[in-house]
Amino acid sequence: MAGSTTGGRSTKTGTSRTAPRRPAPGRGAEAFARYERTRTSIMAGSAVRAARRRAGVSQAELAARSGTSQPSIARLEKGLVSPTVITLDRIARALGTDLVIDFEPRTRDGSGAPRA
Repeated sequence: MAGSTTGGRSTKTGTSRTAPRRPAPGRGAEAFARYERTRTSIMAGSAVRAARRRAGVSQAELAARSGTSQPSIARLEKGLVSPTVITLDRIARALGTDLVIDFEPRTRDGSGAPRA
């Protein structure tokens, strides 16, 4: 159903994804869990898209190199799916890069920016 929204995400083809809105405190744990999954999917997709563009590779070429399809890469880059670490590692190797997973401390305001 093009143009509809599902769980706060636009399903219209070609729309840009923005960070989902954090649910109101009274919405419950399930709403917060959906928000977190969506947020991490968008972050992972954005990182893959940036790395692919830096490498000067098309979605189709990345798909061929990593053993998947171009539509799968497109869905991943849009944040519509939550990739496994194995998938991200396969994509990193296909781009000639390393997958680095790290944890950064949060500031008091909850952002990931380093503390001064």
